[in-house]
Amino acid sequence: MIRRRLYVEERMSRLAVWSLRAAIFAFPVTLIGVMFYATETLDFRSALYTVLAGVGVAVLALLLALAGFVVIWNEGLKGLGRVIGAAALALMLITPTATIAALSVGLPSLADVTTDPDDPPEFVTLGTVRSRAANSLAYPGEKLAERQLDLYPGIKPISFDTPPEEIYRAVLSLVTRQKWLVVDAVAPRGNRDGRIEAVVRSLPFGLRDDVVIRVRRTPDGSRVDMRSVARSGDRDFGSNARRIDQLFTDLADQQGRPRRQ
Repeated sequence: MIRRRLYVEERMSRLAVWSLRAAIFAFPVTLIGVMFYATETLDFRSALYTVLAGVGVAVLALLLALAGFVVIWNEGLKGLGRVIGAAALALMLITPTATIAALSVGLPSLADVTTDPDDPPEFVTLGTVRSRAANSLAYPGEKLAERQLDLYPGIKPISFDTPPEEIYRAVLSLVTRQKWLVVDAVAPRGNRDGRIEAVVRSLPFGLRDDVVIRVRRTPDGSRVDMRSVARSGDRDFGSNARRIDQLFTDLADQQGRPRRQ
């Protein structure tokens, strides 16, 4: 007697298939936005929209994965591995973006920080090479100065009983050591101010900030002022103020006996 076996083919969940496809598609969309911004192919706004589009697809993939899990659980369909994979990939894109968005809530809208609001150091070279889509380098004036004073009262010039030529060399050495991209460097001479312009990458997005440092001769020695401006967006996550404070701290440790204004 021949026994026949009955094979029942398990059906694959369509939700599982599409959730994985959507999650995989979200990755290149997001990476395109990041890479094109890093290579300056896209401006910040266009790159941000591209990244958000990728994250939006990742959110859709996560929703499909959750729905697929419910269907698989209730109907016994195949595709659990795809659902889990889709959810993992989607969360890899969603979690960092959601974390940064949460951290940015309540942060001040301040993209330009300087030690001298009355006579802020001027950008010369960087003002001619930046994209038109970048933030303006024209200092906004008294309104921004008052806001900065409320948020960062400790951001002030630093003075030394040392000739400006020596302080300039020390500042340039610190900037080079921190691997900032120096765009222009003019040493002080006579009554001419020393000036260093550089581009710096800041956390959390690796966005570009533009920096100018001024070394000015004074009757007692020299005074250092600094200005740091976010190239894109209306907030800097506090990076500009931290950068100024850190550089001045390093300079004071190196030179000793600074005088805060």
